[in-house]
Amino acid sequence: MKISAKTLIALLSASLFATAAPASEPTELNLGRMTPGFSYFNKPFADVKTHNDDLTACLVEAAKMRSFAEQLGSWSPAWTLTALLESVKADANTRGTLLAGLENCMVVRGWRVVHLDDAEGAALAALPAADLMAKLTPWLGAESPHGEIVRTWHNDAALAAVNHFSLHASHTNKGQLSLLAAATTPSGAIKANRQDAEAAKPAPVGKVAIDPKWSKKKLKPETLDTAPEGSAIFIVNVTGFSMRQGNGFAFNRMGPDADTAPSTIDHGPDQVEALASTLAGGGTHFMAFAVPPGRWRVYGMWNGGIGLNFCLGAPAFEAKAGEVIYAGKLDMKQEKLAPDLALGDVTAWAGSAKAAARIKPAVWINGTRGACAPNSIYALEFDGAPFEEGYALGSKAPVLRAAP
Repeated sequence: MKISAKTLIALLSASLFATAAPASEPTELNLGRMTPGFSYFNKPFADVKTHNDDLTACLVEAAKMRSFAEQLGSWSPAWTLTALLESVKADANTRGTLLAGLENCMVVRGWRVVHLDDAEGAALAALPAADLMAKLTPWLGAESPHGEIVRTWHNDAALAAVNHFSLHASHTNKGQLSLLAAATTPSGAIKANRQDAEAAKPAPVGKVAIDPKWSKKKLKPETLDTAPEGSAIFIVNVTGFSMRQGNGFAFNRMGPDADTAPSTIDHGPDQVEALASTLAGGGTHFMAFAVPPGRWRVYGMWNGGIGLNFCLGAPAFEAKAGEVIYAGKLDMKQEKLAPDLALGDVTAWAGSAKAAARIKPAVWINGTRGACAPNSIYALEFDGAPFEEGYALGSKAPVLRAAP
């Protein structure tokens, strides 16, 4: 179903602002929740059109979010805007999840979250939309905006000090002033780059049969040499599990575009999961997978059934047929997540397998895009890795300049 950008914003905001938790002061950053209280988005030298264009683009992605609570009730994805809106009305957690996704997306696009005190924020939220937008307009592009800047891009998904997951994505009623103003601005004020915005993923193609040569089991040192002919092997060592950082990573194979699963073309697996119990803590947790050759990216971090999806940008590496790629040691409790690519431990783990002699470190590249999916969205970057050509989010988001 196609729908105009203005209608998309209006419909979503009407549902998102239906009911919510009371306003409050900003607390510890949680990537699964919006900033509590009243806030708006700011980028120095931005104008209203840039603000509304980016807001619309982020709403398209946030519209794909669903809360973990709703997933438990129905594992069938909300493929259409109608289904999404019905689910939003039924689930306050999903409203919070969508607003958290919207905020994360705007931050990845280079916007700052500016918090206002409850009294001023509530008064602004009560204004007619046109008056609210008029009030926000000089603040949206100010270098020193009115209020307190509480969020900017900091590659937060890589930081152990940040809480990555929220089981209950609470939010503030009418707290996102940028969305409240843009939702009902006069006709013609919102002109998105895309005339028609799809609010959800393409219709599913049905269950894809995976070629039985691809085992679902992880490889052990003694089975490394049994990988199917023409496959690649990649090995990762994940450690540092906790309720805050999660219990591991999912990796997905990139297709010709973000929304095309390569399994629909070659019937090979699209995703593998390097997971363990959160009680596993530290230690060594080597996991090896025989996979189809291709580019494999960090799809997201997991905590039980709750996912933080890196559709807005993620590191990836290429694995060719016959190669054995070590994706590195990923310590989820490391102050700033970065793969340790030293080969000593992984070679020792592989033991006498012939594949051990072929192990080489992954060449990571940041900025690969994927399809957004529940339960939360953000981007992840590995310091020191180059970027995909043309990537313009996260640390590569363009900085606007004053007009001459």
